[in-house]
Amino acid sequence: MFDKTQLAMDTINIFLREGINTDSQEEVLSANFEDIDHLNDMFKSLNYRQQHLRIIPQYKENQIWSVKNHYIDFEGVLQHSKHDMLVLLISNPEELDSDTTYVRVCPLSPFVEQASHLDQVCDDSSIVGFPFIVETWNEQPILTEILDNYVGVYHLEHECANEVLTKEQSEFREIEISNSRYLNHSISSYINEMERSEIFAFSVDMHFMNKVKTIHMPIQNVQNPKLVSLADHEEYAAAARMQNVVTENDCILVDETELPFKVEIRKKVGEYILTIIPKVEIRLQKDGKDMIGMSNSERIVYNGLKKGLYEISSPLIDKLLTIRLK
Repeated sequence: MFDKTQLAMDTINIFLREGINTDSQEEVLSANFEDIDHLNDMFKSLNYRQQHLRIIPQYKENQIWSVKNHYIDFEGVLQHSKHDMLVLLISNPEELDSDTTYVRVCPLSPFVEQASHLDQVCDDSSIVGFPFIVETWNEQPILTEILDNYVGVYHLEHECANEVLTKEQSEFREIEISNSRYLNHSISSYINEMERSEIFAFSVDMHFMNKVKTIHMPIQNVQNPKLVSLADHEEYAAAARMQNVVTENDCILVDETELPFKVEIRKKVGEYILTIIPKVEIRLQKDGKDMIGMSNSERIVYNGLKKGLYEISSPLIDKLLTIRLK
């Protein structure tokens, strides 16, 4: 006779440790029928409906948000999470710079079987669709730009005390803390990039159809600006390779064969200018807000842009083109 609680805890830890292989068309299942039946029993009674708001609320303490399952970090690398994540904001946003903010969060876990007697467990399924643990022992700083959808509100009850964990509970916490590197990496990559940013006038990260590229513009108005070695996904703007003095009229050009248009980015004093060539049906958004451009018969020009992530959509492309100005 097996211990169903023990079996459930072991199965949960295996899932969290290994995640889901999204690259393969086939999935190899090592769980037996008893594992599957038990997991089905855990979730079959839940009637989860994701809540969405037409207006994105301001980030505030005690809010629950989903997290994007992938993002371009500040070093231009595409990061993927092993599974979907919900987090509870335990602070209000704070500025890293005038265009970048962060909050402190605690991840939420649906695996209440792993809760210790001191863990804060919410049994009210109406909040997010299922009972959950607030992982107060897994507090993380994250950039607000990787938050995705507002879900609801939950007020945390703070309680500190020593506790004794089972082997399975300790393993569960180790796995969850390890998986949460996906969250705090958004901060560490920002810090790393800020250390390098002084050697560039500006840079652009581009993500389209699983392809990521970072293009750098060297310091402007300098004869023979310092050029450093770059990673495989990085390159210098074409203007930097002409051995001429780079000025604010020079641009970073995004010109991919998969795209039916070109994107030019220039940096002026206090702003970025993004140009789409030729004029096509296009939508440029930042944080869910539409940017308004000016156009003629040949191009669309967006003035006054700030640092940050922008999404370009068009009926001419099946996927979003994501661009970070930095």
